[in-house]
Amino acid sequence: MSDLAHRLSQMHRPGLLLRAARLAALSGDAERRARRRPVQRLLEEEAVLNAARMGGGLGYSPSRHVEVMSAILCAARSV
Repeated sequence: MSDLAHRLSQMHRPGLLLRAARLAALSGDAERRARRRPVQRLLEEEAVLNAARMGGGLGYSPSRHVEVMSAILCAARSV
């Protein structure tokens, strides 16, 4: 199992977020985001977004979280 696949298997995210990210990962936009940014940077941004989600922060953007998760899923598919 690759490191990225292992990290994804250890993530615990809401089902709705994952379903939305899987659907978004089918788009070309997600593939472009995955190619433009290093996977480590995407994972770091996702961790920040998840912390904001868990903390109920006013700056949390569900749509951005879906975008980042979809890019991570695309990157995982190509590994």
